[in-house]
Amino acid sequence: MLKPTLAEFKKITGQGVVLVDFDVAWCAPCRIQEIIIGSLARRFSGRATLSVLDLDHNSRLAGIMQIKSVPTLVLFKEGKEVTRFIGLQSEETLSKAIEEALR
Repeated sequence: MLKPTLAEFKKITGQGVVLVDFDVAWCAPCRIQEIIIGSLARRFSGRATLSVLDLDHNSRLAGIMQIKSVPTLVLFKEGKEVTRFIGLQSEETLSKAIEEALR
């Protein structure tokens, strides 16, 4: 699981299937979401990239991506946003979305 800087964001999301979890350290649901992201990162290792991006350290990106609440998860495929999830998401929901994007 990566914690990209703003400079790395476009490079990471531009290749393959990438799920980015936009969160902040002080958010309780975000901590739960990170555990789920960690599990999915192991499951999809080598097939998809899963990243956690702390918006307290990347507030400019929050504006660019129009992130208004946390956690927000954005699924990218080849640099294009495929879908967006707002709020805590189950492993099953995210797994299905990643599988679909990999097709």
